[in-house]
Amino acid sequence: MTPAARVAASIEILNEIGRGDTPADAILADWFRGHRFAGSGDRRAIRDSVYADLRNGALLRWFVSESHGDPEDPRLRSIAGMAREMPEALEVTFSGEGYGPLPLTSEEQELANVVKEKDESGVPDHVRVNCSAELFGIFAAQWCESTLDELAALNRTAPVDFRVNTLNASLADAQARLNADGYETAPLPFSPWGLRSMNRGNFQLLGAYREGIVDVQDESSQLVAILVDAAPGHRVIDYCAGAGGKTLALAAATNNEADILACDISGARLSRGLPRMARLGVTCVRTLQVPAGHPPDDLRGHGDRVLIDAPCSGTGTWRRSPDVRWRTSADTVAACLGVQDGLLDTAASLVRPGGRVIYSVCSVLKSEGIERVEAFLARASGFVRVPVVQVLGRGLAGDLGVTDDLMLTPYRHGTDGMYAAVIERTS
Repeated sequence: MTPAARVAASIEILNEIGRGDTPADAILADWFRGHRFAGSGDRRAIRDSVYADLRNGALLRWFVSESHGDPEDPRLRSIAGMAREMPEALEVTFSGEGYGPLPLTSEEQELANVVKEKDESGVPDHVRVNCSAELFGIFAAQWCESTLDELAALNRTAPVDFRVNTLNASLADAQARLNADGYETAPLPFSPWGLRSMNRGNFQLLGAYREGIVDVQDESSQLVAILVDAAPGHRVIDYCAGAGGKTLALAAATNNEADILACDISGARLSRGLPRMARLGVTCVRTLQVPAGHPPDDLRGHGDRVLIDAPCSGTGTWRRSPDVRWRTSADTVAACLGVQDGLLDTAASLVRPGGRVIYSVCSVLKSEGIERVEAFLARASGFVRVPVVQVLGRGLAGDLGVTDDLMLTPYRHGTDGMYAAVIERTS
């Protein structure tokens, strides 16, 4: 592919990303499957261009807006980016030749001229940390003086975290196996189950992965699984299991000796976890598709542990999924709150007296985390919050700087953003 054709492909893909809720990596993979002529260098260049827009989108949007263009138009953002970085290449790239993008209109040429001369000194803070002005106000209200640092960390590329499958290997053995695969790792700073690497290769080709020695899971999710504190003999319900990352961690933590039920409203999501179970040697997990808001009667009062990894805005995942930030608004967050409240009420009906509900969201917003838990405790009798220090121990909790609830951010912990709380049913 010519450089101009790569630019045209990037614009096409960004248009597709902006049209719906499909993750950017899935759209890229689908585009590459449909364009087999794109070589490895083409794919790498296109992917880099798409993710450069997602990770620098606020600045490009600002340039386009300041030049009286539509900031949501990927073509205009591409023109703005090239006008700033490679103005000499604009005419060649936007020529319509070699499958490249169509020539610039007079309005687009004027926009490029304005952008090229634009002074960056007036760039607002929310733009510098790649955030919409609307969401920046929400973050600033809760983070105050650390807002810029927190949001900057949420815009950096995340490392690759592995959870060692202790059903098949120790941490030391898994690290040695990965090293033998040519994949260097280091132990995670907090989770005793994990290894971290900055390598970006296809980990699914690694022998350690294929043999079920490791699974990919961010350290924040590993810590939530630890917080569940599941033990052999426990009846555990993972009520929003999805493809089962935390479910699989719980199976390993209990040495396949717990009764674990993975539930989800989507049978397709649950089915994606089945090959992972087989690869990792997990045998104690059953799956159950459940209708939204209506858990089966025979599950009521059933669980020693009920994990609710609730649907949320996903603000804690922006490092890994930078496209999510451009699909998130205050309305998006508000739409999640009722769902989260409903799931906490459902969990309350599923846990036995003396059992625990573990509520988690991959969000850094207080409205989706601590405020949901406090609202639940205010309306539900017979439940108390268990400080996470009692579960994690003073050593790990002290290292994390947490006491009552688990609140993780990339800036403070180097993990994805995550909130979790432990609630015990007392009667």
